[in-house]
Amino acid sequence: MFNIYLFYSKDGFGLNLDLKYLPLPKDFLHILLVDDDAMDRELFREALNSAGLQCRLSEASNGEEGLQVLRGQSLPDLVILDLNMPVKDGRQTLAEIKSDPALRSLPVCIMSTSSAHFDVSKAYESGANLFLVKPLDFRQLVEMVRTLVTLFGKFVSFHSEPAR
Repeated sequence: MFNIYLFYSKDGFGLNLDLKYLPLPKDFLHILLVDDDAMDRELFREALNSAGLQCRLSEASNGEEGLQVLRGQSLPDLVILDLNMPVKDGRQTLAEIKSDPALRSLPVCIMSTSSAHFDVSKAYESGANLFLVKPLDFRQLVEMVRTLVTLFGKFVSFHSEPAR
C-alpha cells in the first residue's frame, strides 16, 4: 500500500507519492528480527543504515510476537532470533518454527549474547542455520550485519512461500 497526494499550488497541480508503505522489490532481503531488547533492535537498524544496506526489516519483541508476525504476513527471507526473552524465548520459538510445515524451511539465525557451548549445540540440534554472538562493539556489529545480509541476500537460495 502507498499513498498518492494530489495538490494544487500557484504553479499548478502536483503529485506526491508517499512510498513508505510501498512494498520493496523482491530483490530486497526481508529480515524478521526477534529480540526483547529495544536497544539491540535499534542498534541493528542503525547497523543496517551504517552499512548502507537496504532491507525490509520487521521486528518483534518476543517469540510469541515473532510467531504472530510469521503467521500473519508474507514470510521473511531470514529470521534473526535472540535466545533469552520473556513470554516465549528463542529456544521455544525455534522449536515451533521448525515444527510448523509452513515455517520450517525458513532460515533462522540465532543472535545472542551467550556463547555457551550448550546454547550453541542445542540451537543447531533444534534446527538453527547459524549461531552468532552479539558483538559488543558497534563497528563489529556493522560488519557482522553487512556479512549476514551479503550472505543471505546474494548467495543463499530461499524457500518458496507456500499458499496460505
